[in-house]
Amino acid sequence: MAKTLEERGYPIIDVHGHQGNLKRLSDGSPGMLPPVTKQQIALEKYFRHHELTTEQLLETLPTEEEMRETFRKYGVYFCPAAWTAPTGQGEIGQTNDYIYNLWQRHRGICLGFWGCVDPWMGEEALSEAERCLRDLKALGIKFQQASQKFHLSDHRFYPLWDLIASYNGFVQWHGGYTGVGTGMPGGGGIKILEYTNPIDVDNVAADFPKLRIILMHTCDPFTEAAELVCMHKGNVYRETSGALPRYIPERMIHDINTRLRTKFMFGSEYPYFRLVDNILDGWEKDVTFRPGIEELFFYKNALNILGDRFENAGADLSPWKGLI
Repeated sequence: MAKTLEERGYPIIDVHGHQGNLKRLSDGSPGMLPPVTKQQIALEKYFRHHELTTEQLLETLPTEEEMRETFRKYGVYFCPAAWTAPTGQGEIGQTNDYIYNLWQRHRGICLGFWGCVDPWMGEEALSEAERCLRDLKALGIKFQQASQKFHLSDHRFYPLWDLIASYNGFVQWHGGYTGVGTGMPGGGGIKILEYTNPIDVDNVAADFPKLRIILMHTCDPFTEAAELVCMHKGNVYRETSGALPRYIPERMIHDINTRLRTKFMFGSEYPYFRLVDNILDGWEKDVTFRPGIEELFFYKNALNILGDRFENAGADLSPWKGLI
């Protein structure tokens, strides 16, 4: 069993998760699902061999209270992400206001939130991204290119990157394989390699040197390319959500411990993976850290990289200052 905050002796910052995936909110209303409902139902059938309705899928998720107490007990401060894809998937998904309000209800354990816009919405996407950054104080904007079906380096979307950079915000971009659509005929229409190659990140990072980018996940099968882009581009960072620790490529573990030791941050992908049994316990049992690396990875890098955005969101970082 993973160590609690008291047993571990230091807090953890989770820079990427889906804490809004909840069967029931604190007011008793149902939670919102991401914009990939049919793929999630298919994933349940693929892995657990049973078919669910949307209502039954919600019932597999934690309640808001269960989520909050788990993160509190284990001392994990989280940053939930919104997710929308009306053009690519025909679903609105989890709105920015829904995730913003979740953050507001849990400011003691939640350091901020990631907005999301559909890049195909043109001026509407620009307006919503600006509202998130200016009015809602989002940490940045998250995109899932495979479900939203777009290339980051397509110049039609460059006004978005320019806008986000102008607010000193971050972008979170999906890298490599996604579990969305696994086992479905044609992968549920999800093209797992077409839109997720880090070459797009390399191009945009070069064209927008003031845009701060977090390239997410293991980026399989582009792991080596992702690490090289991160090493080469000072405005590109990495995080580790989306895979059980025992399946994270050795190349990533090596770079976490060595040349990218100040650029990697912890991400959980909760609740797609159970925070305690799958993620925290896995990092303790299946990964070996060199001396001094563990705390860099679990919270110090996030404070150093995202600290100005946490403070812009109103987070009180004074208790953390002595830990860096």
